[in-house]
Amino acid sequence: MIALQDDEETPLLQRPEQRMARTSPLPWDQFWIILFLQFSDSLVFQTLAPFTPQLIRDIGVTNGDESQVGHYVGILQSSYYTAQALTILHWSQLSDHIGRKPVILTALFAISISMFSFGLSKNFVHLVISRAFCGAFNGSNGVIKSMVMDITDTSNLPKAYGYMPAPMDVGDLSWTTRWWIALQTSGQIP
Repeated sequence: MIALQDDEETPLLQRPEQRMARTSPLPWDQFWIILFLQFSDSLVFQTLAPFTPQLIRDIGVTNGDESQVGHYVGILQSSYYTAQALTILHWSQLSDHIGRKPVILTALFAISISMFSFGLSKNFVHLVISRAFCGAFNGSNGVIKSMVMDITDTSNLPKAYGYMPAPMDVGDLSWTTRWWIALQTSGQIP
């Protein structure tokens, strides 16, 4: 039974005194590999974004209508994210059954094949199919987070998840810098 409190300074819920738990160090030998695997996601997300509008113009899907470029770029980019949203939970469940390593290796191989096929595509349908294929086989986000949980414990898990956005940030910075340099050397920005 909870005793009644008449003053406003006493907390309503009181915790017993707890010892400070000691934080175990991160297993950096394994964690660097996981961060490197996370880096591939930023390459898949950001590599094609600066070049996609010009690609849509070059393959002629808009027939010279500049107002339709954004529409087709949106279809192309959303095909990746839609396929990924529909399959990511299945990849996570599959990694629970057959293991993390086969799923990660399959995802990396499929990403490389789909990016290669994207580069060789000559029409819009093939571009959409290769992007949807890349999204469908890029189930590494959920699996990588499961791998982080596998190598950490409760004392260092928050610290490990704090590092997880770092590869995406590095990838964004590197591709943004390359994109800016390419535009500046081509003379298309003031």
